Amino acid sequence: MTKYKQLALDLKKEIKSGYYSEKERIPSLREIQDLKSCSLTTAKEAYRILEEEGYIYVVPQSGYFVHPNISSLISGPQNEFYPAVEADDRIQQIMRTVMDPKLISFGAAIPSDFYLPLGGIVSSFKKALQYKEIFSYGDLQGNPGLREWIHKRTSIQGYRVNSEQIQITSGCTESITFALLSVTEPGDTVIVPSPIYVGLFQILETLRLKVVEIPYRKENGISSDEYEKLVKRHKPKVFLFAANFNNPNGILMSEFTKQSLAKISYLYGIHLVEDDIYGDLYFNGTRPKPLVSYFPQELKGPKSYLCSSFSKTLSPGLRIGWVASKTGIRELSKRTRAYKISENNPTQMAILEFLKLQTFERHLKFLRSEYHKLTEEYTKLLDFYSEGNLEIQKPDGGFVLWIKSSLDGDKLLSESKKIGMAIAPGSLFGLSKHWDKHFRLNVSVGFSPKIREKLIQFSKLFLKKRKS
Repeated sequence: MTKYKQLALDLKKEIKSGYYSEKERIPSLREIQDLKSCSLTTAKEAYRILEEEGYIYVVPQSGYFVHPNISSLISGPQNEFYPAVEADDRIQQIMRTVMDPKLISFGAAIPSDFYLPLGGIVSSFKKALQYKEIFSYGDLQGNPGLREWIHKRTSIQGYRVNSEQIQITSGCTESITFALLSVTEPGDTVIVPSPIYVGLFQILETLRLKVVEIPYRKENGISSDEYEKLVKRHKPKVFLFAANFNNPNGILMSEFTKQSLAKISYLYGIHLVEDDIYGDLYFNGTRPKPLVSYFPQELKGPKSYLCSSFSKTLSPGLRIGWVASKTGIRELSKRTRAYKISENNPTQMAILEFLKLQTFERHLKFLRSEYHKLTEEYTKLLDFYSEGNLEIQKPDGGFVLWIKSSLDGDKLLSESKKIGMAIAPGSLFGLSKHWDKHFRLNVSVGFSPKIREKLIQFSKLFLKKRKS
């Protein structure tokens, strides 16, 4: 570790320990040079890091001061740069346990069959089988009727594209992969929020991309000022994010934050890849607009991609997703054709038949109501039976809970297995160690008497820890 990074680390520890209190003036560059026996250059670089990461701020002609809200600013992980991602092996090892069919899986973000319109989908497949064209490859960009439906709905949501600016894919993960392939090369840097969906790290590792993590901060979410500082320092090629109900913490970025991040990204020529798979599952108000809707769309400027699928609303097994882009779909479609000729034609036609029934919005209304109710019920039960020993972050949408405890998440997974259930440890959702005391729960498992009993047993694990 370089001298200035070590000095910055030492000063962070002093601030975190309370050696310097909020709004307190810290030693000047010259003073810290004498106190720490370092060069002026080392002191300047260390203070630059502290200022960028929000630990201190400068007042002209007065000096450096500890940030007035330092207690909230240091609650998240530090900004970190990773020249390489090595996550797949560990993720696969944990996910094998999370997906164990012998366990009740509260860890995988997969909607329960009870909340999916499976009867309607089966009927739609029967109708689709009546069309002879299902046995051909179909349109290389995806079923025209399905793309037309997505175009109309996406435009209503604030991102106005036509059907020719949409590519059908095999799920949202593939959408994100092809979007990244379209605008990056191995060795490029991508900036991502932390925590974020675990599967993105596997994509980043496979594409050999460098990563900068920007943390979610308490109350404020993603800081646009912090984002701009990281952009200036690391010069990322892409910002990869979920603005609406981020998995795992369920946070919805404010409209002001979306506008600010879009403005900064465009100014510095950064491409946007947005995962909007949970955007329809809001609890209150109206459907939030995607961040890319605030991004200027110019052919010569940076590109934006809106990625989603039907996996969280109709069925994960359908494996039909899409990418919408006003300026980048041609290059993306070219990439998809290099890997396959077309998408699953029967499934596309079956989905389109289901959407023609005009029951999709009614189904979404049902999901939003049920998932909101389940998050409330889970939160009350967990809080009561753990006797307040859990810090539960209430989501703005989706169907997962993000929870902090005194237990290590990986060890908690082992303990939960003993009572016949599985959770997703927080370490899956970031490259740093900050989320090790967190875990994610899927509330769409439901709230039957059996599920309720499992949750009560699980909650009491934290009582044992506290009393020991």
